[in-house]
Amino acid sequence: MISIKNSWAILALSSSIDRDKNSLSLFDILEEITIQLAGPVPEQFAFPVNMELISLWEREQVGENVELKFKFLLKDPNGKILSESEGVLKMEPQHKRSRFRAQFQGVPITGPGVYRFEIISLEPEKTEGKDLLASVPLEIKVMIKSPITIEGNKVS
Repeated sequence: MISIKNSWAILALSSSIDRDKNSLSLFDILEEITIQLAGPVPEQFAFPVNMELISLWEREQVGENVELKFKFLLKDPNGKILSESEGVLKMEPQHKRSRFRAQFQGVPITGPGVYRFEIISLEPEKTEGKDLLASVPLEIKVMIKSPITIEGNKVS
């Protein structure tokens, strides 16, 4: 039986892979983002930030091609799914480990709190029956920037 495990997943603003050494460098790991707004969070608001969800996968046995279909979810603090997309992890016969990078251009925001990027198996028979393979939190803080009033004039 094929068994693939997610070793870790992390959010970063960017990453790079050294082709010669096959080493991964992560830049600006994301745990929280503070957003300044002039008022309450509008409906259908997306914070314009490019980021990557990077994950490392391992398997016990090598020797054959393996694919794993999964999906990425972004859930708001109330558990509402804000975005969903699918991915396929492909491992060639000689590879015991593999990395997957999903890029996001903007994050939908419903308000402050802890958001979760989840990786869900679409083939649980390959992941030891597990559906939820990884969950990465991202805390969103919202600061309301009020205009300052000096002698009746608004200054921002």
